[in-house]
Amino acid sequence: MISTRSTNQTGEQLWLTHSQAREFLERIEVTHSDPSPEFLASICSGIIEHIPFQNLSMLTGERIRPTKEKICQDMISGHGGLCTVRNPFLYNLLTVLGFKARYVSSTMGEPDCHISILVEISGEDWWADVGNGFPYHHPIKLGDFSPVNHPYMDYRLIEIDNRWHVQHRRQNQEWKTNHHFSSEGVPFSAFDRMHELHYSVPGWGPFLTGLRVNRWTRQGGMILRDEIARSPSGEQHFSNPDDVVAWITKWFVKSGFIETVDVGEAWRKWKEEVE
Repeated sequence: MISTRSTNQTGEQLWLTHSQAREFLERIEVTHSDPSPEFLASICSGIIEHIPFQNLSMLTGERIRPTKEKICQDMISGHGGLCTVRNPFLYNLLTVLGFKARYVSSTMGEPDCHISILVEISGEDWWADVGNGFPYHHPIKLGDFSPVNHPYMDYRLIEIDNRWHVQHRRQNQEWKTNHHFSSEGVPFSAFDRMHELHYSVPGWGPFLTGLRVNRWTRQGGMILRDEIARSPSGEQHFSNPDDVVAWITKWFVKSGFIETVDVGEAWRKWKEEVE
């Protein structure tokens, strides 16, 4: 059964109610189970497939970090968001569902610029990340260096100088580190500076100077990066926001996203930043 606690093991107030957790599992088409690596993988895969990774609402909204209430609302409704929304929500969802999770801080160009999650299951730590815009369907146990394969790319987790490196490889190219972290847990407040800069300073990260929308199945993905979209139908180049709306409408069919974003305004704001 889903726990009825309102706090986690350390007394931290949880963001989600138990009914909200059940509602969200239904949205991502996952059946509730006891904490296990398999249940964790189902949750991560369901989020990556059914909840859009997108910055359109960042471009059109207020240039302030979202509140915890806004984070929960955007994920439960299917609106989605970026690392700043998705991984904090994952942490709270997992905790409500009985997992023992902790935040860890990742370096991706800048220190403390990406929120990552470690989940302890039967005394072993598992890395989970639904906020980086890549098809991380399968969490990885720390110490398991085996690569995970996806049609878009392979990924793995290796230890270098006491830090864990998430590495990517595409089309038999060399492995490249995308980001790295220490396994030591940090409070959510460790990401305060990152949150403020992401939402207020164009160029600090890529999300105020570009368009990003994607979701991933286990077989492929639907990916918009600026004017270029890739999907099972092939590659498309867009010259106006109406074409973007048509593409999103086709490939993001669940409610909660396209009807809640202003694609035209996001396109205009993006063009203003890069011109």
